[in-house]
Amino acid sequence: MAKKRKTREQKILADLRHNFKHNFISQAPLTEKIQTQITPSIMMPITQKTAALNAYPYLIKDLTKTAMLTLGIFAFQIILFALLKNHVLIIPGISY
Repeated sequence: MAKKRKTREQKILADLRHNFKHNFISQAPLTEKIQTQITPSIMMPITQKTAALNAYPYLIKDLTKTAMLTLGIFAFQIILFALLKNHVLIIPGISY
């Protein structure tokens, strides 16, 4: 089966994407501003803390899912152990 080739337009767009350069506008001396804005990480303003949390919006959701799944597995193991220990549930080959 023949390989699908890129069109000229697709190649031009890809080349533009690869050769993109950021142009930063330099302002007046920043050394004074940087020295006045240095604060300990504990004393960060609320806006910077929320910006750090919003950098990875999926992280909290993924960690919550992982924690819930882990707690569910542990709960299932404890319940299964209790049922096997009290001989409510009998699985051949497993004795408690």
